[in-house]
Amino acid sequence: MGAMTLQTDDLLKSIRQHLPDFAFERAEPLLSTGQFNTVLSIDDRWIFRFPKSPQAAADLARELEVLPRLQGKLPLPIPQPRFQARDAASGHLLFMGYPLLPGKPLLREKFAQLQSDSGVVDGLAHDMARFLRTLHAIAPADIGLAPSGESARTEWARICDEVSDKLYPFMRADARAAASTNFARALADEGLWQVDACLIHGDFGTGNILVRDGRVSGVIDFGFCNVGDPAQDLGALLASYGEDFVARVCRHYPALRVGLRRARFYMSNYALIQALYALRDGDKDEFEDGIAAYR
Repeated sequence: MGAMTLQTDDLLKSIRQHLPDFAFERAEPLLSTGQFNTVLSIDDRWIFRFPKSPQAAADLARELEVLPRLQGKLPLPIPQPRFQARDAASGHLLFMGYPLLPGKPLLREKFAQLQSDSGVVDGLAHDMARFLRTLHAIAPADIGLAPSGESARTEWARICDEVSDKLYPFMRADARAAASTNFARALADEGLWQVDACLIHGDFGTGNILVRDGRVSGVIDFGFCNVGDPAQDLGALLASYGEDFVARVCRHYPALRVGLRRARFYMSNYALIQALYALRDGDKDEFEDGIAAYR
């Protein structure tokens, strides 16, 4: 199988231990697959995801419950879990595996290469809009999910407190002041928080949207799928591909436009959210990446 890092060797050892009948020849770690899971491609046929923390393991376990219930309800391919393993002592999920979906992640660099072809870009916008419109219309109860009981405004007031408590010590004075002003203005704007909660993907951005031959070929990573604000999905698209592309998506899914102001607010805080999660998980590299602009 060639040279492997120690970490990859440990992951392969876990697969062999828990799936003794699963035969394979090659394994390759995938880069740019997010901050919560380590991902291996096996024989170019299978994807195995290994959570990096107990919290990420809980998110992956919830994804394992949600994905089977979403099968056949969406207009694009999504992962179909085939394998999983849990720690015998703690019950924590160790990994999950599913057949490789077609396509490659639509990273920003790839998207930039496609932007000169307006027809391709509009086709991508159409595919994403259709996927979100269908997902947002699914009754959460149909897949066993219920609202958390926490409004979007309450959630972001809590995030504001967490940023102040946990991240301000790492931030320079003017960055703290700017963040405080941004949160205060948003939280004081009652009209901003008129939210119709629905089923959302929760991380509908670059690494999780697959493309092939100029069209969206699949959507992955449903670890943050929940009953929430559809503007969260819009914010991820804004951060990934920008305002012009989001305007195209909204032409195909006009109801999304009502959440644009919230989506922009969410996007303005994504680096801080990244730093919060990284601090929680003890991920120094992701923390430094998220907090860098505020140092």
